[in-house]
Amino acid sequence: MAQKYLVKAAAWLEIIVGIALIVFPNLASTLLFAAALEGPGVPVARFAGIGLISLGCACLSATAAGSPRGAEWGLLIFNVAAAILFVWVGLATTLHGLLLWPAAILHAGLAAGLASGGGLRKTR
Repeated sequence: MAQKYLVKAAAWLEIIVGIALIVFPNLASTLLFAAALEGPGVPVARFAGIGLISLGCACLSATAAGSPRGAEWGLLIFNVAAAILFVWVGLATTLHGLLLWPAAILHAGLAAGLASGGGLRKTR
């Protein structure tokens, strides 16, 4: 029983740190590494924040009674948020690498597949 509470606490910690990386990437970097982010550091920090939020949500979902789909929810959250981030980077910044738009399309497609038929609505 204590393990379940530890998993929930760790999941919430990951979600909170993920939100901090998305909303305040430079503050998080300064507090962790005593240095501000430059160039692509901000979108990379936000991408890491998306991963942490997805991990936390997957773990919270997995600890919920009767919810064996934590991984699917985590992947859905990650792919939706990654697609949004990459589209935003492509439209609002000058950081346009060769794989930016293919990555945005890939994550959007994965998110659509997970949301429409990837098992999220099915009961097992």
